[in-house]
This record gives sequence, C-alpha cells and structure tokens, in this order.
Amino acid sequence: MADSDTDLDGALALSRAVNWPYRKDDWRVAVSLGRGVLAEADGRIVGSALWWPYGDGLATFGMIIVSPAMQGQGIGRMLMDSLLRQAGDRTVLLNSTEEGLTLYRRYGFQTVGTVHQHQAWTAADPAVNAPVSSVRPFCPTDAAAIIDLDRGASGVDRKSLITRFMAIGDTVLCEADGTVAGFAICRRFGHGYAIGPMIGQSSQDAQSLIGYFLRAKAGEFLRVDIPGDSRLGEWLEGVGLPEVGRVTTMVRGARPQQTGPQRILALASQSLG
Repeated sequence: MADSDTDLDGALALSRAVNWPYRKDDWRVAVSLGRGVLAEADGRIVGSALWWPYGDGLATFGMIIVSPAMQGQGIGRMLMDSLLRQAGDRTVLLNSTEEGLTLYRRYGFQTVGTVHQHQAWTAADPAVNAPVSSVRPFCPTDAAAIIDLDRGASGVDRKSLITRFMAIGDTVLCEADGTVAGFAICRRFGHGYAIGPMIGQSSQDAQSLIGYFLRAKAGEFLRVDIPGDSRLGEWLEGVGLPEVGRVTTMVRGARPQQTGPQRILALASQSLG
C-alpha cells in the first residue's frame, strides 16, 4: 500500500463498505506510521492489512478488511500471510472482531484481554466529576518525559507514533509532586475526536485527563478505547460516553511488559495499540 490518492481512496471505500468510520486522513496517518498491503480484483481494492513495527521485538496488525462481496475466498489468509512474512520474528499484537477470531487462532494467536470502545456526542455544557487541578497543556520541553512514560508503559519504543500524534493532536499532562505522571493526546479521528494514547498510573489519572477533554471538546463527538482491566467503564458511562462495542486483544509470541509504574489507560487506536 502506498501513500497515494489511488490507494487511499480505494482503502477508504473498503472501510466504508464495512461501516468503519475512517476518514481519508486517518488512513493517511496509519500508512505513514507503518506498512500495508492491498488485495485487488478486477482493478478494484477488495482487501487491506497494515502493520506497525515497534523496534525489532513487537508489531501490531490492524485495518484488516475484506470486502463483504469477496469474503470466504481466502483473501484474509493471503493478507495475514503477507503481514507475518514482513513482521518476521517479532511478537504480534492485534485486536480482533468476533468475525476474525477463528482466523487468528489458526495462526497461533492467543487471547490476552479485551478493548472496550466508548463514544458519543458530548454535552455542550458537561458536568464532569473529575479532578482537573493537576492537568495542564503540553509544552515542547515535556516531549522527552512523555516518550519515556510511554516506553515504560508499553514496553517498547513508540517515539515515532507519539511524536506524530503530538503533532496532529492536543496533548495534556497530569502531574504528581511536580513531575509528569501521565499524558493523553486527543486528535481528529472518525466521526470527531479520539482520546489516546493515554498513559498514567491510576484510574484517577485517566479521569483527570479525559475530564479535561470532555470540557475542551464540549459538544463534539468523542471516542476512547480502553483496556478491559482499566476500571474506567462505569465512570465513562456516567460522564456520557457509553460502551458501543468491544474487541478481543490477541498476541502471537511474548508480549512486552511494562517497565515503569505507568500503564496504558487508553489505546492510540485499536490497530496501533
């Protein structure tokens, strides 16, 4: 897959056919950060699959789509075979819909968790029960601390991802005792805005960071994808962001472990991890 209008327009049409809310710019960002392959039939794009390397140890797979009219013909297996060849010996992490579970299990992927998608049009004047005093906007001098926090939480170097997201989104930090304890990035995505990645030590950190964006983006469409063990679901429901779907997190190989007290409280996206 190339960063060309032909490929991007074809991929956009493919995602619309399965009711995924990507914009052309969302495809462009994803392609710029990773690598992808497309399947064609009669000059028409009928399948897509992208992957993102994080060093030599980890890759994430995503945006794996087969046209509804072409499903059941082995295209999904062809796409997976191509991605796995490119990823080599890396551990692979992906988030699967219910329809994809059987295919991924055949390739040796094991279930390790869930991701819960919360989204809604937010209130124009939100009443958010969340602390805000410790949250402040990002400054350029914070970049190194943010990248270090993300590395500790994810277990891998995602500098390219974090740097790109900071360039296209709004970044805020939460502090503890004068040091950066967590951060969240909110960027244009899909129907409105997506919050993620979000890194912190606790659900209180997450509530502070999400609460900031609920106020800053009042009246806008907001989405956040949280790990199943984040303990944020009930609070998100209470502030007007209901759960609308969930996917299964799967891994092939040994998943990197966090090396610091922070953890991933919201994903960059279901594809990017």
